[in-house]
Amino acid sequence: MRTWLVPLRIARREARRAKGRTTLVLALILLPVLGLSFAAVTYDMFTLTPAERLDRELGRFEGSVRWQFGGPVTQDAEGYSVMSPGRAEPPTPSAEGLLALLPAGSRVALVDEREVRLRGGTGEQKLPGHQLDLADAAYRGRVALLRGTAPASTGEIALNAAAMRLLGVRLGGTVRLPERGDLRVVAEMELPENLKPVAVLHPGTLPVDPPGQQSTWLVDTPAPITWDQVRALNQHGVLVRSRAVVLDPPPDAPSWPSGNGDVFRLGVLVFGLGVLEIVLLAGPAFAVGARRRRRELALVAANGGTPAQLRRIVLADGVLLGVVAGVAGTAVAVAAAFALRGVFEDHVAHAGAGGYRVFPAALLGIAGLAFVAGVGAALVPAFAAARTDVVAALAGRRNRTGPGRRWLFIGLGMLGAGAAVAGYGVVAIDSTVVMAGLVLAELGLVVVTPTLVGLVARLGRRLPLAPRIAVRDLARHRSSTAPAISAVMAAVLGAVTIGVFFASDLRRQLDMQVAALPDGYAEITRGWGDRGERADPLPTPRLVQAAAATLPVATTVELRGVTCPAGAAADASCWLRPVLPVHRRCPYRPGDATPEEQRKAIRDPRCRGNGYVLNGGGNATTIVDDGSTVGVVSAARGEDLARAEATLRAGGVVVADPSLVDHGTVLLAVPSREDPEGYGHTVAVPGYVTTTAVSRVFVAMSPQAVAKAGLAVEVKGIVVATSRMPTRAEMGAFNEAAEALGNSYHGSVAWPYRPDVTVELVVLGIVAAVIALGAAGIATGLAAVDSRPDLATLGAVGASPGVRRRLTLSQAGVIAGLGSLLGAAAGLGAGWAVLAALNRKALSMWPSDNTYPWAVPWPNVAVAVLVVPAVAMVGTAMFTRARLPIERRT
Repeated sequence: MRTWLVPLRIARREARRAKGRTTLVLALILLPVLGLSFAAVTYDMFTLTPAERLDRELGRFEGSVRWQFGGPVTQDAEGYSVMSPGRAEPPTPSAEGLLALLPAGSRVALVDEREVRLRGGTGEQKLPGHQLDLADAAYRGRVALLRGTAPASTGEIALNAAAMRLLGVRLGGTVRLPERGDLRVVAEMELPENLKPVAVLHPGTLPVDPPGQQSTWLVDTPAPITWDQVRALNQHGVLVRSRAVVLDPPPDAPSWPSGNGDVFRLGVLVFGLGVLEIVLLAGPAFAVGARRRRRELALVAANGGTPAQLRRIVLADGVLLGVVAGVAGTAVAVAAAFALRGVFEDHVAHAGAGGYRVFPAALLGIAGLAFVAGVGAALVPAFAAARTDVVAALAGRRNRTGPGRRWLFIGLGMLGAGAAVAGYGVVAIDSTVVMAGLVLAELGLVVVTPTLVGLVARLGRRLPLAPRIAVRDLARHRSSTAPAISAVMAAVLGAVTIGVFFASDLRRQLDMQVAALPDGYAEITRGWGDRGERADPLPTPRLVQAAAATLPVATTVELRGVTCPAGAAADASCWLRPVLPVHRRCPYRPGDATPEEQRKAIRDPRCRGNGYVLNGGGNATTIVDDGSTVGVVSAARGEDLARAEATLRAGGVVVADPSLVDHGTVLLAVPSREDPEGYGHTVAVPGYVTTTAVSRVFVAMSPQAVAKAGLAVEVKGIVVATSRMPTRAEMGAFNEAAEALGNSYHGSVAWPYRPDVTVELVVLGIVAAVIALGAAGIATGLAAVDSRPDLATLGAVGASPGVRRRLTLSQAGVIAGLGSLLGAAAGLGAGWAVLAALNRKALSMWPSDNTYPWAVPWPNVAVAVLVVPAVAMVGTAMFTRARLPIERRT
């Protein structure tokens, strides 16, 4: 240790003497440390602990239950996964029945969450509503009362801050609920789980539908619900989520693998690439520092300093600056994460953070990473300093040796080997192997970079004066140019890789969305009356009038569907659906498949799933039509529409899914309580596949096909074709007009889907973009500092300040431009590897998740290739002095 005291003292003295360069070196190491630490702290704050998650779900209740099955079930400790569901008659859930199964002294509260329409100063708005007693202490944690008093009657309401802003009301104001009239806002509350506009109504404000199999009750018991009590309730078909069991799961509780397992972790790749990024960012700083201190190091060697001592002097810079950057970076990151917590809660996560936490294990690792990165970045300059030519250094001469051809072949070999290793990691679904391959490939690009700089210099012979001098000078000083280019490449690579994942995830969300109607179209469908009776006959003229008075209507058509025939039982469920031909059906059922059958299902293309989410209504995706309305409802056109209409007139069925049609025939299944799939009662009818329908799940059945299945046809509502996209005000008025019709009529307008992103991806994207821009600016600034002697020489021979400024701009453009191009290309390759591994993981399970499509993030690539070099050039021009004093040469 004593041998390091003198080098550390020299490093401290040098840091004080060269404050500008020390600041830049600290910035290069601190920037990624700051970004990674900020991401780690923010992620930890927004990742809820099991206790915090239970508080938001249960408040102070001991658990929640769902009475879903009519026979015994087997559940896991979390209360989510279910195996062996009972096959008995479905239950009729009730609070009284649950209390009979629970310990004496228990109470239950039905969870009532619904969409409500409130009218305030900004007009009518839709927002989630919760009917609960805000004064009940058992709800604390699930909902918090911030100001005012809890609603004590059905004429009072509580809103959160976002709802007050949306409705344009304040505490003490009034809002109008169509079903109840005016309600006084008596409290401001907050649901930590949802900071978007939300309302809390007093119980009884709106009528509550009878509980069903999907209803959830919160349970308050005299003592915690034990695992034995959970299993006893399971015997009656009741699923239980117990606070005590979740926090302390029993060892004998069954568990099943989930789709979010540890097979492949994106975080491993992000952290691994971040490690390499720090090393590459700090590399040019120490290379420039070592070049600036060549004379000092030569004097040490001339006075008896050994190569080991020269290495320690340079390495001491890395040790000192790595420690300072690690401590300062983590401290600033924690302060920034705490300060921006509210911004992320309101505008990114739309949910409250769990608490002020700092993720000490990650911060300690990142701070240690800064130390390792500082030393690692100083290694190459240290070994180069140990081989300093003392005479040349004291004479002020520069080494102009270029890289040999072997380094080109070594770099290309590393690039190929890295690609092969990453490919193996994709096949093996191992994130560590993928990361190792990407790091090896990136190091190969680093080794190849000096050769690329030489090629650019050869191409620069035909450039104007300033760019020609710039590329020649960069080629001469490849020891500092190559690390600077590598630093920009590393930063851009991370930004583009994350951008690929962003773009692919966005495309995946969009692909999963299935439109029910063309954008802007609307539907009004008939609901159930207050006494459970159907409105009969359907007042179609009133529905058309309600739509015409509120929307830009082009035309309206009746929406017809399947119903029970005359004389059917009152509780009969009558519906019709097309099913796959027998040879195209998956032979295994997800709930009943054995492990061996699951492995076979993974390899069977018939079992590949393709999940989707219906967007905008849904009643119009399956209609009964004789050919007169299919064009309006489906938006089909041309020859495709003509053939669809002809098929329906001939008594057939039109579908959008080609797998449903086999040799011109479609099978229609008639499900029943005894046969939920309907495979026991099917009818074959002519079929046609539409290619221009908006919805890919669209089905139109002719009245003849419905009659062949033994069912009848009824009018369910209307579909409204609009001449343009309605405004939000028009949609609000339309919804209000539909409700004013009574008998639970419901109106909906098809609105373009706006995908959401998670807080983790937003944080990673912001961090990557900031690091890329900052790295480009600082790395090119360091290269400009290294070229100060050349600027002074130009001034000595009469070059104007403009020429010298253009020279620095050209240097910055070459460094940032070449680094950005390499980083963008490598980032696209790394993004492909990440997506391929994620898709391999998804396809290795059954039922499988939707895969990630390949998508190029063109905005990210444009920023990397155009904006990053531009910012680097502007920053260099602003902070580089073109008028420099003549330096003395010895």
